[in-house]
Amino acid sequence: MKNIKTYAIYMLFAGMAISSCKKDKSAELTSNLEEVVLDRSGWSATASSQETANLPATVLDGNTNTFWSSSANAAFPHWLLIDMKKQTVVTKIGLTTKQGDPKGFTKFRLEGSNDGINFTAIGELAFNPVLYTEQAFTLSPARNVRYLKLTALEKAATQTGNITFLAEFSVTGLQERKPLTDIALSKAGWTATASSEVNFPGDELNLASMIVDPISTKSPIPDDSQVPSFWQADYDVLHPYLHWIVVDMKKASLLSYIGLNAHTDPKQGFSKFSISGSVDGVTFTQLGDDRNFNPTTVNEQKFAVSPTTPIRYVKITLLEGTSYPCLANFEGYVKL
Repeated sequence: MKNIKTYAIYMLFAGMAISSCKKDKSAELTSNLEEVVLDRSGWSATASSQETANLPATVLDGNTNTFWSSSANAAFPHWLLIDMKKQTVVTKIGLTTKQGDPKGFTKFRLEGSNDGINFTAIGELAFNPVLYTEQAFTLSPARNVRYLKLTALEKAATQTGNITFLAEFSVTGLQERKPLTDIALSKAGWTATASSEVNFPGDELNLASMIVDPISTKSPIPDDSQVPSFWQADYDVLHPYLHWIVVDMKKASLLSYIGLNAHTDPKQGFSKFSISGSVDGVTFTQLGDDRNFNPTTVNEQKFAVSPTTPIRYVKITLLEGTSYPCLANFEGYVKL
């Protein structure tokens, strides 16, 4: 009897594990999809009838002041057909009526199709012709279709003729999530301070702040006027390694990379450094292991960072290198 109970408990937990695995697998399969308002570029629209100046394509142009209008000589019902050019999982549609004109339709049928010939009913829905903002209609369940057909069934009580109209037809659906891209943050307003800097007005100015100016900014030193501006640790022998420079980005960001550019003269470079981050500018946490830096290239060198929370301050600590190390530029990147 004891063995039977043990076996039953084992099977119960095994079943739970299988169920859990199935759930995780489902999440994995759908994790690359996101629900967005779809780009209508390249889509087309046709209708049961139209006025010459108010064509079906206007419902896809993003302008609520243009509209499709059925022919004044055609009787209800009127239909409008949207071709999305490829099958798409549609979760919602948005309809916007002609602006300032309450004589639209009040009820419509929505259908879907993959060949433009055979249509499946999605539902009959009420529409408010006196609401001039977009009206959203959720498809439950979502439909995987290429074509959407709207058929206006009933006209507003104020409508004496048979004409109907629509300004915009938007579609929300599932599409593959766009890859995250590392985007350089704007450095406007950023400041930088350092353990020391070359600051001799009228002679040499290689200030900490120069690593956060635009990369195109040239050095103010007459002899270096053709090279990018740069920060340099002070010549004074009282400023040996370690050297550090802190960038204040003014607001916290969840950085993915930092970018550094060396000075054009490799004899004034450094070869090893560390990266730390801080929220308050007082307590810093090192972001990963010490890094190697190549002082012989002026191309940007990127270094991945993974702060656990957004950080406002980034500290670069120079560990090894030449006697008077320099740094020309700093960039901060986030994933968008």
